Amino acid sequence: MASDRGPTAFVTGAAGFIGSELVQELVARGYHVLGLARSAESAHRLRRAGATAVTGDLLEPGRWQDEAAADWVFHIPPCGLAGQPRQRRAESIAQMRARMDAHLLDAVASGTTRRIVYVADSSCYGPTGARPITEDELPSSAAGARCLMPALDRLDGYVIAGLPIVTALPGCVYGNASWFRESVVDPVLTGRHVLHFGKAGAWVTPVHVHDCARALVHLAERGEIGGRYFLANTEPIRMHEFAQVVARLANRPLRVWRVPAELAGLLVGRPLADYVRANAALSNIRLRGIGFRFRYPTLEQGIEQVLGARHE
Repeated sequence: MASDRGPTAFVTGAAGFIGSELVQELVARGYHVLGLARSAESAHRLRRAGATAVTGDLLEPGRWQDEAAADWVFHIPPCGLAGQPRQRRAESIAQMRARMDAHLLDAVASGTTRRIVYVADSSCYGPTGARPITEDELPSSAAGARCLMPALDRLDGYVIAGLPIVTALPGCVYGNASWFRESVVDPVLTGRHVLHFGKAGAWVTPVHVHDCARALVHLAERGEIGGRYFLANTEPIRMHEFAQVVARLANRPLRVWRVPAELAGLLVGRPLADYVRANAALSNIRLRGIGFRFRYPTLEQGIEQVLGARHE
């Protein structure tokens, strides 16, 4: 729905980890932000951030679809891995993702939306090995790929039909909230154990949540329609380095509970275990090629910001 208060942006997943940061970035840039909220609590958080809350659920068609045809649309559906019961089949997760995507993309298909930034999950590529891959790499047959890759494949049809979709694939997003605060920062600062899978930890490519949000806006402005972009820093790290850097910068001892990698599935379920155990080394050459520059290009710089903002 058009607004006389300037350009509009519609954000799904607006109350989540990435979505909340994106809403703040868009509001700061003068956009009238409409955020999809499933609960009263989420709606309250959105209003506090300066956005207009739109009540609705991606899994159900409804009046929220009338608000979706904004100037910019940012689609951040849940990835479907974390928190799923272990017996949940990859096919059912893929079907749920298809319903959410269709409810949004079909609603904006006949509108005047200038750009749709579709936020997927880089785990859909499966294990990468230690060498950074580009977006053109073929996906693997891992559980995460079977859950999420069908959704990316369907986007090609929407692009051919005329929808201006750009796909964003964030790496390992960290910041002063969500998993990073709960599983890394708070345990280190309070002297509790940090959970590490395996001896060395998998390779991951981090990106600070603020840089992730800025990159999403950059893709709305400059991304190539039909293109895919990894959102990740230049240098991959070992997963264990997150806690090590927090402990060093905070001058705290690091206590670690090491869990054999083969037991990860018993603790967190198969799909998420595949993610935390597998290497995910990503190249950001395509993102940098369209002019994006990181505010927190190194892990040390990003964690310094996280530690400074932990009381916010």
